Amino acid sequence: MMLEGAGEQDAGFVVFDNVDRSRFELLHNDVLVSFASYSLRGDVVVIPHVETAPAHRGNGYAARLMDGLLDILRATNRTVVPVCPFAAQHIGDNPPFHDLVAALPKGE
Repeated sequence: MMLEGAGEQDAGFVVFDNVDRSRFELLHNDVLVSFASYSLRGDVVVIPHVETAPAHRGNGYAARLMDGLLDILRATNRTVVPVCPFAAQHIGDNPPFHDLVAALPKGE
């Protein structure tokens, strides 16, 4: 499993871009607690789905994942199309990330 691009890391949390699985993953003490699947359109990351493991829901992990993956996108000069309603709302509620939102290329 190839992991690339560590993002936010504190108190046992780390966000990774798991390129092999086309998803960003939030690990807590090496346990996968949340992920956001994606597809690529050049430098645009399309996020159709964000999920937190049932045992870990209600702890703010999906928001922590989104913050970390958006930090990774900013650091790698990529933008995002948040198709997932949760992802879209999270970005909408956090003005510092508004500049990362892109439109899908025509024909997508």
